[in-house]
Amino acid sequence: MFSAQNIVGASRSFEHWHYATCHNYSITDYRRTRQGPFSGHISAHSFGTLTVSKLSSLATDGRIEVVRGSAEIRADQRDQFMLFLVYCGDVGFAQDGRSARVRSGDMIIYDQARPFTMEFGGETRQIIVSIPRPLMASRVPEAERFTARLISSNSKLGTLTASVVRQLVEFEASLDEEIANRVGGSALDILAATLQAEFSDDGEDAGRHDPRLARVKRYVIANLHDCEMTIDSIASAQNLAPRTLHRLFAAEGTTPIRWLWQQRLSASYKALAEGRIRNVTDAALSYGFTDLSHFSRAFKKTFGHAPHTLVRR
Repeated sequence: MFSAQNIVGASRSFEHWHYATCHNYSITDYRRTRQGPFSGHISAHSFGTLTVSKLSSLATDGRIEVVRGSAEIRADQRDQFMLFLVYCGDVGFAQDGRSARVRSGDMIIYDQARPFTMEFGGETRQIIVSIPRPLMASRVPEAERFTARLISSNSKLGTLTASVVRQLVEFEASLDEEIANRVGGSALDILAATLQAEFSDDGEDAGRHDPRLARVKRYVIANLHDCEMTIDSIASAQNLAPRTLHRLFAAEGTTPIRWLWQQRLSASYKALAEGRIRNVTDAALSYGFTDLSHFSRAFKKTFGHAPHTLVRR
């Protein structure tokens, strides 16, 4: 079942509030420009495979910078993407060499597994949706390219996504888990469409990514069920030499086969987590695995738990 709302932090102490954010999101360090009055509140509930949270804070004196660096990541290996919607105040955010000033109605995504900084003060209110990495990767295979990039409140698709995110917060606890997963999956589909529409053709993206690679990736994802897919068959289908295929993926620090198996694992995770497939064997066979033992070992190595733990009863 869809779990009831759980209050995870409410305090007039910044240290208490910061501890609650570390416990529920990411371990971070912080700096305050002044030690003035502070009040904060956090509430969170699970929404199928997602977690939806509301945060508010009031720092009446000075600004606060929250930092997640390499030391914090080593101590805390949680691995999710976070969708961050501001609906009061403004928040500065930086990750992967990009920075954004997020104001009311704006959104960004960020990667919990890589360093970031966040800066805020005055009154702020936000909604955070915690998204397991495989669910994001199965929809946006290169999601790291979109971190800390502003989805403006002036964007029509951004406004649609923000509206859906606000509605996720308001759903009642009686919502069936299967329905919650379907609604959450649809929300992620809208987010993926928004990211791709907003940023895939901009100057930053076009300068670094070969359109042939994007075309190959679309082909691979559309054919994950084909257990006989090889480098030669992919190259032939895309009218490329195998050597060219290797070179395209090498630019991203991977190989065609490694990327293919990552997508197969992510797709099987998504199908099991969202309840579209309720049998581990079916999940393996549906995405090109022919050896169930190999599938289970690779799944556990990648995600930290066996595939049967995601099976919906």
